[in-house]
Amino acid sequence: MANREVYLVLNSPVYTVGDVAEVYIVSSNTIEEKIDVDLRDYKGVLSKATLSIPRGTSVVYTLEFQTPRIPGRYELILYSDSIVLDRVKYIVIGDNEDTVERYIAFTWHHHQAPGYLPSGRYRYTWAFKHVFEDEVSPYGGGVYQYHSSILEKYPDYKCIYNLSPSLLAQWSQLINEGVVLENGSSISSSSSEAKLVKNTLDLYRRSAVRGQVDVLTSIYAHTIAGYLVDYLEAMDIVEEEVEYGLEITRSVMGVEPRGVWTPEMAFSMKLVDLYSDLGLEYTVLDEKCHLSKSSGDRATHLELYVVRGSSGDLVVFFRDTELSNILSFKNNFKSTANAWRSAYEYAYLIVEKIRHGGVLTIALDGENWIIFSKNPSLTAYYYEKLVGYLVGIQGKNYAKTTTLRDVIEKYNPRRVLTHIPTTTWLCGFTKWCGEVDKQTLYWDKARRVYSEVKSYEEKYGKNKYSKRARWALWHALDSDYWWAEFWNPDYIDAWLNEAIKVLEESKAFA
Repeated sequence: MANREVYLVLNSPVYTVGDVAEVYIVSSNTIEEKIDVDLRDYKGVLSKATLSIPRGTSVVYTLEFQTPRIPGRYELILYSDSIVLDRVKYIVIGDNEDTVERYIAFTWHHHQAPGYLPSGRYRYTWAFKHVFEDEVSPYGGGVYQYHSSILEKYPDYKCIYNLSPSLLAQWSQLINEGVVLENGSSISSSSSEAKLVKNTLDLYRRSAVRGQVDVLTSIYAHTIAGYLVDYLEAMDIVEEEVEYGLEITRSVMGVEPRGVWTPEMAFSMKLVDLYSDLGLEYTVLDEKCHLSKSSGDRATHLELYVVRGSSGDLVVFFRDTELSNILSFKNNFKSTANAWRSAYEYAYLIVEKIRHGGVLTIALDGENWIIFSKNPSLTAYYYEKLVGYLVGIQGKNYAKTTTLRDVIEKYNPRRVLTHIPTTTWLCGFTKWCGEVDKQTLYWDKARRVYSEVKSYEEKYGKNKYSKRARWALWHALDSDYWWAEFWNPDYIDAWLNEAIKVLEESKAFA
């Protein structure tokens, strides 16, 4: 029936033998109706009822039942006139007999490219809007603020955040100085918007200090580092940007990062020594695009791996591609009932994936999966339901939410990879070079500007002018402005031209 949504939802996807479980029948109908249903388990009919289903979303029936005393997978099925309305799976584990260690590492990448121009004025204010705009009402404000509120509400939920250095720098500027927009208007440091940004940043800081959150650092601007070092041969640009990003993370967050996020997972083996030389011990790459094509002692993505460099090692966690992409791209829900049911299903998938133990890493953009959904508010609701399930799974001692730092401190990787390919989470670089006709021309232009910077430094040495030119080049190379759907040659030109302008001004005074 097109107007009917009726779902089964349990209070947990995992139980110990003999637990009392709760099952809810949740509806989201556009019409009022009465239906006869029967709920069946492995023994047969568990319950029969006549449901009065109202218009809108509602829990229309709640039932407690004792779970089976034999560990295994089980299923509940909801029928109406022999038609299956919904079916839901759950797992029963042995009481105090399950000694397998399971860890769930959610890794969120909060990033905003520098939104300001060479003048210092802001053309793009997404770094701020995603804090104070009403994006996920009635569950919160902007997505960055919403994420921080979930951390406060569920203190037993551990996870990982890359708050990108360019995002932190923009937040800090608004909080300390205020910002001026391209049209001449401004947001002052004493504004309500700036105060909300400060409060949000403080929540992330508190979560980091108490060990709930592992803060990763990153390259300053969202640059595809693997492409730059392998194809642009700009190792020095990447090295100085990572070092600068590390300084910002330390100063703004008040913690010493041990892990590093690799934007777009654009990895190259050349990054191993760069990261390790800066004291960065681990990063996250992709199961499908990196691990499956790597060389060495390769097993599943639920294990830790070490990659040897000439001057140090790097531990690599490989994200579960399937589960990460479900969150990223399959997040459009019809109703709150549908979102709740989907959160349960995702939690059950996690339970199944990690059934035999290991570290399950799920990694994706922290903002885009919510704001690019058709209904961000429903996606936010889904996220809170999911976190509630994760905390419940943790309470059953089945699996623990964790930080990557905690895992590193507990385990030494046993498996060594000898090679990981230069690629991204998309298994290539076409999205940034090739999908749009002019992208290749602009990479050639960026290469020429980089060459001019190097030639200038050979003649005049590194000085304040070449430093400013390099700063401009960082911004021009931010991959967000090269991404096919957001291709922004005007912004790239503004910063490439700024680099040339700075060098020409210097020569005039030489």
